[in-house]
Amino acid sequence: MTDRTGSGTGREPDREAAAPRPAGGGSTRRRTVIGLTAALALAGAGAAVALTGTPGGGTPPPQPPAVAAPATTAHPTSPQPPGTAAPHPTAAHVLPASLPVSLDIPAIGVHTTLLSLGRNADGTVEVPWQPLQAGWYNNSPTPGQLGASVILGHVDSHETGPAVFYRLGALTAGARISVTRADGTTATFATNAVRAFPKDDFPTLDIYSTTDDRPQLRLITCGNWDPESRSYLGNIVAFATLADTTG
Repeated sequence: MTDRTGSGTGREPDREAAAPRPAGGGSTRRRTVIGLTAALALAGAGAAVALTGTPGGGTPPPQPPAVAAPATTAHPTSPQPPGTAAPHPTAAHVLPASLPVSLDIPAIGVHTTLLSLGRNADGTVEVPWQPLQAGWYNNSPTPGQLGASVILGHVDSHETGPAVFYRLGALTAGARISVTRADGTTATFATNAVRAFPKDDFPTLDIYSTTDDRPQLRLITCGNWDPESRSYLGNIVAFATLADTTG
């Protein structure tokens, strides 16, 4: 990853950084798989974005405890903190497809309209072109549908300093995440866990797929700022399960 600002205090969002290369996707009640053959070195939606102001007195974004990527299995589900039971929506909670419009995470001060992210010509996933807006990956289910819906956001940028997912690493189990959809409904998710993974050992299958019969949400950005290389060495992923719907 190249530093686009030389010896400056930050970088512009790097649209050329490594990103997922999904091989296509599909959805069934028992399995939704997107990107099984991805060569994923995903720096989340903050792909290759250096922390503005670091190391010149800036503060790195919050970082959850680092964990090794779990062994990829054929039946990934959302991780559960010890002693925490994930909400189990009834069939009425499962929503039909409807494009996501906005995202709210009160616990970390996030309110953003959502961009629609597809794939680049080389097959990689687009990253948001606005640092203060998150984006929904439009080859994943819409939030509230069965499967794992994926939303990406930058952690920072040279233009804005802290960006939309700057505090994603501070999110805690139980925190509510609401997605307003184009049909007027709101899908509210409960955070199961927040994990940090090394970019070179990213658990693609566990992020982009699920066999759970409850709709899932993944929020992705980058983390583990390294002042020597002036780059992020890891990814932060929040896992959440649908808890309620309104509208």
